[in-house]
Amino acid sequence: MYIPEEFHMRNKDVMIQFIRKNSFGILFSQVKGRPFATHLPLLLDPDRKKLFGHLAKANPHWRELDNTEVLIVFQGPHAYISPSWYVEKQAVPTWNYVAVHVFGNCQIVRDEKKLHCLLREMVRFYEPDSPLLERLDEEFYVKLEKTVVGIEIEITAVEGKAKLSQNKSPETVRGVIEGLNNSKDYQACEVANLMQVLLDTMDKK
Repeated sequence: MYIPEEFHMRNKDVMIQFIRKNSFGILFSQVKGRPFATHLPLLLDPDRKKLFGHLAKANPHWRELDNTEVLIVFQGPHAYISPSWYVEKQAVPTWNYVAVHVFGNCQIVRDEKKLHCLLREMVRFYEPDSPLLERLDEEFYVKLEKTVVGIEIEITAVEGKAKLSQNKSPETVRGVIEGLNNSKDYQACEVANLMQVLLDTMDKK
């Protein structure tokens, strides 16, 4: 993706943390020569070298994924930025956002035990205290596993963009933060929080 220098996320640990927090991604590849996308949750392995997930077997996307290069987009909070919040009078609207793109090589998970563990791990990640895993019997899992296809993506590159008005003056950034917080929109407030963290960092320098 296009990333101006001032918006470039370079800290890999920060990007990994972002992926874990915003784990519902969009998986892109080609199906019959056309771009195709699937929205799905993806989990990082402990070594942060692979992503794991699953698709419905009814989804034709999985048939084109084995041994294929893919792109996954993880989208964070985003918000409209009004020029009325700027100190500068000559300004136009824009959009602030955070996103991380992951490139990787995708493989189909054919091992039944591995798929079984993957499905359980996904529940454990999103509901660590849930009794669901103990409540479901093995027969149910066997039936479920016949309706899904597991995927494993070996990560080859990660790039991140945090467009949070870093190219504006501190006075303008404060005005944008105030405007976002006044909007009462939860995503706008999240963007404001991220901008405040950056502003606090700038003030300490």
